[in-house]
Amino acid sequence: MYIYDYTVLTKNLKIMKNYLFTIFIVVFMASSCTVTRQFYEFQHHGTTSIKTDSDYKYVARNVMGKAKTTIKLSAWKKMKQSVVSDGMLADAKRELPALKDNQAFANLSIDVLRTETGSAAGASGISIKEIVIEVIVSADIIEYTN
Repeated sequence: MYIYDYTVLTKNLKIMKNYLFTIFIVVFMASSCTVTRQFYEFQHHGTTSIKTDSDYKYVARNVMGKAKTTIKLSAWKKMKQSVVSDGMLADAKRELPALKDNQAFANLSIDVLRTETGSAAGASGISIKEIVIEVIVSADIIEYTN
């Protein structure tokens, strides 16, 4: 039969608990960091297409159409992507309201947002797990009076 010193046993147990807790915290912090980067680009088409020899009035301001796709990369580098039927710009334009007679779009802008989400890899890198691309088309609607 062995006789254990209770104080030595509790001291060793306390050191072991602290050691395991520290390892758990370090592993948790290293594996739970999420990094998100967002890129933005745009194009603006002003009023150059408006006929200058006719009067016009604004019918609607800042009408919008949006299209979005998500690309997911798995651990085995298999790619899954949500379907975009005719292209993102065409899908976004399809969401704009239909024009009536003598109407036109003015001040058209196209915004493209690209968001990358993943985990930190190295000093300044990112291991990308998901890419979301969103196209937003916005415009004013004018109506010619002549």
